[in-house]
Amino acid sequence: MAIYHTRIRTYSRAKGHSAIAAAAYRGGYLLTDPNSGARHDYRGRAGIIQSRCMAPPGSPAWADDPQALWAAAEAAERRCNSTVCRDFAIALPHELDDPKRWDLTLDIAHRLIERYGFALQASHHRPTKNDPRYFYAHLLATTRRMQASGLTQKTRVLDGRINGKEEVEWIRAMIAERINGHLAEVGIGKAVEHRSLTERLEAMRGNGIFIQGQERFEQLLSRYRQEGRLLSVPDGHTAEQAQRERPGPGMDTSTDETSVAKMPVMPASVGRLSSNRDDEALSTMQVDRSGHQDTH
Repeated sequence: MAIYHTRIRTYSRAKGHSAIAAAAYRGGYLLTDPNSGARHDYRGRAGIIQSRCMAPPGSPAWADDPQALWAAAEAAERRCNSTVCRDFAIALPHELDDPKRWDLTLDIAHRLIERYGFALQASHHRPTKNDPRYFYAHLLATTRRMQASGLTQKTRVLDGRINGKEEVEWIRAMIAERINGHLAEVGIGKAVEHRSLTERLEAMRGNGIFIQGQERFEQLLSRYRQEGRLLSVPDGHTAEQAQRERPGPGMDTSTDETSVAKMPVMPASVGRLSSNRDDEALSTMQVDRSGHQDTH
């Protein structure tokens, strides 16, 4: 079963990252750094289905060329600690085929470009290790807006402490909405959820589903008490001791059971794909000094 996964990261020159190297790695390109002369050749990298550069309407023609775009992105940053690019990594539904996953990738990319005005490189990857269902996309974006004159002002809205968090939440929600939309178009009724479990539980408080689940939990708790299946575990008392002291049939079970936490039970959502807010269910990230990162 697929899961929702979106990760947003920035790459800084202060950490030795290079936008040119990152673009070559994600797109399977041969790109050359005009300043250092370093060649980043990933044309033989496995798992890359397709990749292309995209920019807002009215952008210069060179914005569609990865070599020109990322050389310009590096040249636009003059400081030694500048942020040189921003990467959006997105898990794609394995229920879709390659062309439909690419359509979804481009849909998300267009919405990001429309909102933030940057140029980006969209790359569609297939699984190469572990889970064969793990298809994903990298949207590597410039940190500046792209206009007819080229790269201009920084997209500070994504960096600020005031609006940054709200923008990230908008991005996560938009991606979930577009994934669900594309699944629905092919008759797949499943849905991904971008919110954490805690956020979903809070949203459910007071509605009928939550109350019904709480009532079922209370009924189950009462039945377990009557059947003697609920054990009291006082402070300093081990579970093994409680098991040995379990009352037999017909014995009094009216002991104190305050140690049992009355936790709300979230009812199972039939036909929904799972969510992973902490982004740890996929695999360990590896980032080298060139800014290369992947989820393989």
